[in-house]
Amino acid sequence: MTSKQRTARSFETRNSTRALIRGAEHALQRLTTCVAAVFLAGTVAAQDPSHPLKPEDRSSPRATLRTFLEAGDAVGAFLVEEYMPSPSHAEFQELLAMGASLVECLDLSGVPPAARLKAGRAAAGALYETLNRLQLPPFAEIPDAQAWHQVSATNAVRWVVPHTEIAFERVESGPRRGKYLFSVDTVARAGEYYERVKGMPYARQVPLEHMKEITALGGGWMIPHTWIHALPGWLRAPWAGQAGWKWISLILVMGVFALLLRSAYRLSHRGNPQHPFLQALAQLCLPAFFLLATPGVAYVALVQINLIGNVGSAIELLASAVMFLASAWICWRVAPVIAEAIIASPKIAPESIDAHLIRICTRLFGIIAGASFLAMGADRLGLPVYGIIAGLGVGGLAIALAAQPTIENLIGGLSLFADKPVRVGDFCQYGDDKGTIEAIGIRSTRIRGVDRTLTTIPNAMLSKMPVVNLSRRDRMLIQCVIGIRYETRPEQLRHLLGGIRELLQGHPRVLSDPLRVRLVGFGASSLDVEIFAYVSTRDWAEFLGLREELFLQIMDLVVESGTGFAFPSRTLYFGRDEGSDAERTETVEAETTSPNARKPG
Repeated sequence: MTSKQRTARSFETRNSTRALIRGAEHALQRLTTCVAAVFLAGTVAAQDPSHPLKPEDRSSPRATLRTFLEAGDAVGAFLVEEYMPSPSHAEFQELLAMGASLVECLDLSGVPPAARLKAGRAAAGALYETLNRLQLPPFAEIPDAQAWHQVSATNAVRWVVPHTEIAFERVESGPRRGKYLFSVDTVARAGEYYERVKGMPYARQVPLEHMKEITALGGGWMIPHTWIHALPGWLRAPWAGQAGWKWISLILVMGVFALLLRSAYRLSHRGNPQHPFLQALAQLCLPAFFLLATPGVAYVALVQINLIGNVGSAIELLASAVMFLASAWICWRVAPVIAEAIIASPKIAPESIDAHLIRICTRLFGIIAGASFLAMGADRLGLPVYGIIAGLGVGGLAIALAAQPTIENLIGGLSLFADKPVRVGDFCQYGDDKGTIEAIGIRSTRIRGVDRTLTTIPNAMLSKMPVVNLSRRDRMLIQCVIGIRYETRPEQLRHLLGGIRELLQGHPRVLSDPLRVRLVGFGASSLDVEIFAYVSTRDWAEFLGLREELFLQIMDLVVESGTGFAFPSRTLYFGRDEGSDAERTETVEAETTSPNARKPG
């Protein structure tokens, strides 16, 4: 046989072998499709088409086990016949709805609510594959609802699969009370059970073998299984419980997320302090980005990339935590946006007390809303938030005592806003000092003194302090006493008093009522004349100018009256000391020493 003939025969052998392999593959695929159709038909037949809303039976261990296995078979048949050949979004949603029947058979009370989606699917897949490899007792030997009530109450709440630790327990509280589910411990150890039996052969016919591995290797409806099978083996090999291509996809998704986060961070710092509304709106960008981008990243990672196991549960928990934190953060940031939007109306001055009151109220509402989101998020993550809140009632007294100064300042600030003794921009006298109110906050008030120093006073102290609002005066008072010399005659004094009255009544800025110029007393060195009048102005500088002008004119009137201002003076009187009367002294002494002198008593 020549070399050409041997080569031709070799090619014929290879072609025939390939044809046989292809024929076997087609036959196996047709057989698998027929088996899947049989299982799917059996599952559909098991359901009652006349009562589509009838709940699945989980009233006994037998019913729950049957429901669980039939739901798993239905999922496997659907994967083989419908989903894997041509995945679509509608079929993916139908697959998730079918898988929910498996998860409903599990008691997930030991799993945080935020991680129950991934953890429940992983545990359901592991238990389904485990039970398919075990020699289960006949269904007739598993207690049903009727036979279950005939056993003692001690055993009626739990049934264990023979020769295993897989247990069904009756739920005693909650919306699924009375149903038998896989126990909390069984759900927690589902992965362990599967690792111990995954090398064993199947003990029952299933429409799709190794369904857990197939679903774990695959992705969502956007990533067909044909693409995954076309990848190199090292990309399909598991790395730390995940296929290699999933880790690479996750890194790419997080890289895109980081780039978008950087842009949002830059945008949040583009605000201008001269435009409070725009600045508050810019600061809203970062929490809004987390609130909008986190669900998208979680959807791609958990649904399309289909991260499983502890990694999927961790991402699910992290996404929930970020969502609730972003919601609380956005409540905190949206408060100044709302406040500045209200203040931006022409009727409210940006630095008025009404504007500060609006800012404080919106900030308090933001704090309350943010705290509510944090409490809900903690509950979703499995933290005992309600126990913590109850514990705060026990320690509330200590917290209140520790926060007493802060609470006093808060209440003092609210009283300042309610009573409005001063406003931002008012010139006032507090204690012995004077200054202009620059800001009224939740805890303290800032006052700019006349010497340009800035004083910060706690609101609790300021609310107890006498505060004189000098800016609220509708007029300003001139009140003084001038001293006239005692040498002034009554006619001169009458002329002077009349002249001062005419001066004040004729001035356009001096109010005629009340107004008085009177001789009020005789001082130690002067005749005291009181001047009392109001000037129609609120400006302190203008008042000082008007008062100076009037005082200078009064000095001219004193000179015209021929008298003058008195100075503090003292008068000394000189006299001669004549001593005591000697004659009278001798007479008194004689009367005192005589025998007939009158004795006292």
